[in-house]
Amino acid sequence: MAIGRENDIERIPQGQKMDLSDCYLEEDLFPKIFADYEERSYGILFYQEDNKDSFDSNHAVIYKNKTEDLSGVLSDIVHFYSSKDIRPIIYQSMLDDNWFGNMKKDLAAAGFRSWTEDQEYMLPAGENLITPNPEVEVRKVTKWKDELEKVFLEAEEPWEIKVARKTLEYPKAWMFAAYLEEKPVGLLYGHISERACRVDYLLVAKNHRKAGVGRTLFYQYMKWCKESGIHNIYIWPDGDTPKRIYEEGGFRITETRKAGRAVFEAY
Repeated sequence: MAIGRENDIERIPQGQKMDLSDCYLEEDLFPKIFADYEERSYGILFYQEDNKDSFDSNHAVIYKNKTEDLSGVLSDIVHFYSSKDIRPIIYQSMLDDNWFGNMKKDLAAAGFRSWTEDQEYMLPAGENLITPNPEVEVRKVTKWKDELEKVFLEAEEPWEIKVARKTLEYPKAWMFAAYLEEKPVGLLYGHISERACRVDYLLVAKNHRKAGVGRTLFYQYMKWCKESGIHNIYIWPDGDTPKRIYEEGGFRITETRKAGRAVFEAY
């Protein structure tokens, strides 16, 4: 099974609150599952040269308390990615709330356009109240099938295909696929680390949205977590629709932090 042996799964006891710093660190490090990377004294440089359109696969993560010479760090990042014909993109560590908001001028002086955005963290706080669509069949995916590529293509996100395939190779990855009339129309996948169980992506083909596909996928995922005894779960919602699904599944926003992003303009 793609998630490995049950006794390999790290858990926290039911009812015990997760340490949110584990969630923040997981947000920094999760691309290690599917991307190549080089570590620096100031952070990590993720890259995937055969999938340059994937932001998750191609960005640097830098840490405030490890960055002594900001100008030198930014120069090193620009040189590294430009040498690979990849646009330099930087994420602040999620441990450093709103750091990029306070250094906007410094980033601009080095040629970066930067911004901050709210990143919400959701933890289980109630019952799963989702009513699944009985017409949607959800299957646990243990081995990649090329037919799943149709979901990404129909959702107009082809760059995620390689990310999903690489993720499924990770020993503690998990994936669920939704089918309508034997056709794959949605995917929900993620992974389990020593820190947390993370939902990486919820995707539904555009012409099958608003049919309960996403809700049915999440219902089955939560059922699987309960049956497997997995409680150290967190989610960050990417949009209002996923947030409503997660809330219906029993999750509530526990923390909102300012995520920082920077893109090199001269590329």
